[in-house]
Amino acid sequence: MNAVDSVVGMRWGDYVLDHGADLRDWWRTHFGERGRSVLYILAKGFDRRMCWGLETLLDAGKMGQRDVGLVEFDEGPASPSRQYCALVEANWRELQRLMKGVGNIIRRPIQMRSTDGRRITARSAGGAFRDVRELSQYTDIVLDISAMPRTVYFPIMAKILYLLDGKRGTNPGGVTNFHVFVWEDAELDNQIRDDGVDEKAKYVHPFQGRMDRESAEGQPKVWMPLLGEGQLLQLDRIHSLVTPDETCPVLPSPATNPRRGDNLILEYREFLFDQIRVEPQNFIYASEENPFEVYRQLSRAIRRYHESFGPLGGARFALSALSSKLMSVGALLAAYDLKGRGIDVAIAHIECQGYVLDQDATGEVDKSKGKPFGLWVAGECYD
Repeated sequence: MNAVDSVVGMRWGDYVLDHGADLRDWWRTHFGERGRSVLYILAKGFDRRMCWGLETLLDAGKMGQRDVGLVEFDEGPASPSRQYCALVEANWRELQRLMKGVGNIIRRPIQMRSTDGRRITARSAGGAFRDVRELSQYTDIVLDISAMPRTVYFPIMAKILYLLDGKRGTNPGGVTNFHVFVWEDAELDNQIRDDGVDEKAKYVHPFQGRMDRESAEGQPKVWMPLLGEGQLLQLDRIHSLVTPDETCPVLPSPATNPRRGDNLILEYREFLFDQIRVEPQNFIYASEENPFEVYRQLSRAIRRYHESFGPLGGARFALSALSSKLMSVGALLAAYDLKGRGIDVAIAHIECQGYVLDQDATGEVDKSKGKPFGLWVAGECYD
C-alpha cells in the first residue's frame, strides 16, 4: 500500500494505489475478510481484458457476496466493432464460467444513440446507477474500466462518487468502499484503434463546465489535453470545439518508455507549435502510471490559473483525455474534485463509430505484458 504525503486542499492528497503483485496481495488481505460483499462493474466487449480483473478478485477470496454489474452497450449495426462478435461471445462465456455458483450478473444497458440519432452515451451511462440504495447493500464496489470507453466509465465513475458522497452525508448503512481497476497494457491499447471519428467533439456529461454559458462569455479559456499516440484528428476537432486562449498539453513523464514524451512532441509538433502555437513553458508533466499524480498536477495548474484570472472575472477550463486509461482517470478525479470546490471544469471528448483491432490483438493476449492497477478512491481509508 502506497500512501503519499498529504497535499493541503486536495481530496486525494493521501491516496491508495497498488499494482502487480502488490495489488494481488492487498486484495487477498482486504477481500479475503469474511463478510465483504462486492459489486464488480465491468463492460461486455471484445477486449480480452474484460474478465481478468474479476478473476483476480475471485482469486483473492469468495467469503461474501460477489455480484457483477454488467454494462452493455451497442455501437449500432454499422459499427466496425461488429466484426469481433466472436471475441465478445468468448468473453461472455468466460464471465458466466467465473460467476457460476458465485453470485448474480446484473445487466446495466447503456443507450448510445437516441431515436433521432443523437449521441447520448455519457448521459445514458450516468443513469446506469440512479440511487444509492442500489449500492448500499455492498461493502465494496469495484469499477473495472479495462474494456470501457471513456464516455462510459467517466459518467459512471462520477455518478458512483456522487452517490457515495451523498451517502456519507446521511450515513445510511455505514461506509461503502469504491475502487477503480484497470489492466494497463500500452502495447495492446496501441493495437485497438478508433474508427469513424465523429465530425464534432462534445463535452462529456456531467462535465460541461461553463463553456457554453452566456454569463461566462469573454472569460479566457484554458485547454489541457492529455496526449496519447495517433490522436491528431481527435485533437484538432476538440480544439475546434474549445477554441482555447491558452493550451497546456499534458505529457507522460516519467513513463515506461523514457522517450515517450519526446516522441509525442515530435508526433504533434506541427499541430502544437505551428498551428496552435503552444508555449514550451505551458507543458505539464505527470506520471504515466499514477493517476493521482495526474490529478495533482492538473489541480495545481487549474487552481493557479483560477487565482491569476480572478481579478479579471475568472476563466473557463477544459480537459481532454486522449491518453492511457490510468492518466484519464486522473483527469476525471481533477474535474470531479474541483467541481465540488466551485471550479467548474469541462471534459471535451470526441467519440468514434467503433474500433478496429490489429491482427495481433484478435488472438490470445499475453497477460505478462500488462499490469493490473487498483485505485481506492473512496471509503474506509479516507474516513
